[in-house]
Amino acid sequence: MKVSAQHAKLTTIAQRRFRGLTPHEIVTFLNQSLKQRGVIFGLRQFDDEWELTIYDGDDKPSDS
Repeated sequence: MKVSAQHAKLTTIAQRRFRGLTPHEIVTFLNQSLKQRGVIFGLRQFDDEWELTIYDGDDKPSDS
């Protein structure tokens, strides 16, 4: 399947190859690559399960 054939030209934000990767390496890469766009990823492990959370880093608390 060719992704580029189904979409307009896609702009690469970041790219990295992994060998023997761990979930922490992926989350670190995503955080480093998307920090300026206001996206933050969190990762927690519960026994043999992983929880991935995506935060809006630009979300400012309201002054109510």
